[in-house]
Amino acid sequence: MPAFLFLRRLLGDSLSLYWDLVKIMVPVMVAVKVAVDLGVIEALTRAFGPLMGLVGLPQEMGLVWATAALVNIYGGAAALIGVLPETPLTVAQATVLLSMILAAHSLPVEQRVCQKAGAGVVFTTVLRLAAALAYGAILNAIYSGLDILQQPVSIAWLPSTAPDAGWREWTVNSLTTLATIFVIIVALLAVLRLMEASGLTAFLTRALAPVLRAMGIGPQATPLAMVGVLLGLSYGGGLIIREARTGALPPREIFLAVCFMAICHSMIEDTLFIMALGGHWSGVLVGRLVFSLLVMAVLARIVHALPDAVFERWLYRSPAPSGPLVKAEG
Repeated sequence: MPAFLFLRRLLGDSLSLYWDLVKIMVPVMVAVKVAVDLGVIEALTRAFGPLMGLVGLPQEMGLVWATAALVNIYGGAAALIGVLPETPLTVAQATVLLSMILAAHSLPVEQRVCQKAGAGVVFTTVLRLAAALAYGAILNAIYSGLDILQQPVSIAWLPSTAPDAGWREWTVNSLTTLATIFVIIVALLAVLRLMEASGLTAFLTRALAPVLRAMGIGPQATPLAMVGVLLGLSYGGGLIIREARTGALPPREIFLAVCFMAICHSMIEDTLFIMALGGHWSGVLVGRLVFSLLVMAVLARIVHALPDAVFERWLYRSPAPSGPLVKAEG
């Protein structure tokens, strides 16, 4: 592809994605600023205190996680940017929080994708939330026990905003942040395009395929699952839905593939963005993948041991042809 055409498409895709993100992030950023000024944050975060205590995070971070879970990663990022001035984090804490966001975000939309693929929406939702909390607790125990990554997190591109900053300073810093995020989006999409063009994405898919097959995800479902793991649930889920409707894939393989994509997807784009927010690679990339594989190894044994009647009643229903696929974020 000529360089000019590549750059033109990259810029067009970046602007399209960025506009979608701005429509999500700006309202969240304004809402958080208003909540901070009115003292609402303190009242809202009391409900999250016990959960955040389990993973070693300030209770204010519960609002960030809840926003990401109900909106998407970028909504969570906007909430994090809003509360960071009042509630600074260590690198370890930021990694714990951001890893939890990666495991459980965009639930209303992404769980619809899981449901359309046939996986039980209640089970996969509980799986994602439980996996996020369990992994957060494990990461916190490791980082605290080894006394590593305890330095304050520093997001170099994020303007420094005082907790009591007025609206004028907040607006200027917010616009600077949004402009920087656009640059990050362009860079992320460029990396994705280059990885696909160079064959690196295909190589990673082949490299992880034997591990998935060992978990009971067969050769037909493995490439589809890896698309979701590397590029996003909407991509892999869409492929799984299409194949599931043909009846070509065994139901248990579909279910396990969807579960794997649910707790570990978009390992490239989302992970790079999360690292730009201060997440350490040890937790948001390596540890997350290892944890997900271990969870799936246990889940695969349980699923394959279940009687058909139990599996079909509680965990899986064959998808039927329906309307167009809901687009998921991440």
